[in-house]
Amino acid sequence: MAKKRVRHHVNPLADMTEHYFDGFDNDNPITIDVGADRGEFTMQLLEIFGERKNFIVCEIRKPLAEKLRKKFEKYRNVVVFDGDVTRNFENIIRPSIDRCVTIEEVYINFPDPWFKDRHKKRRVITERFICSVIDWVPTQTNWIFQTDQKQLFDETMEMLQSMNGIHIAIFDTSPHGVTTKWENAKIAQESAIYRVRFHFI
Repeated sequence: MAKKRVRHHVNPLADMTEHYFDGFDNDNPITIDVGADRGEFTMQLLEIFGERKNFIVCEIRKPLAEKLRKKFEKYRNVVVFDGDVTRNFENIIRPSIDRCVTIEEVYINFPDPWFKDRHKKRRVITERFICSVIDWVPTQTNWIFQTDQKQLFDETMEMLQSMNGIHIAIFDTSPHGVTTKWENAKIAQESAIYRVRFHFI
């Protein structure tokens, strides 16, 4: 049987799937991995933090999301969602916030850059998305954005800097010393990695 091809580029606006999540059965802080791909980033964080943290893993490509569910099925502190994360973000995060659970970090690692002007609305970090969450996501939540695409980084920085109520800090090294396969490949090619951490104030 031929191996099913997994698309690299998936239009998130075409996926109308809606998810809801009441939260984990404990109050441990939550880390969110957006665009998890094969899940190696979260897996390495699990090796560091174990059950001291909970993890929400998001991957828009349904075949990869199914593989991630199998990959993490033995972990009670990991849940996997497919579909458009921006459409579902409030549904899967807010119930935990309402219980005063800490949303510690949101990682957006090496997302599709969607360079064409007509496609930029498909990006994860857009002004529309930030405006939809800035009033209710806690100020202690750190958002970490990493990319090897300078144009995407510059345009994202310009957008964030134009908005009120956001503290921005550029940083140089991989968070917790954890890197993805994609990042390692880019570093091997001597490509620059651009990183920014921001939170709402």
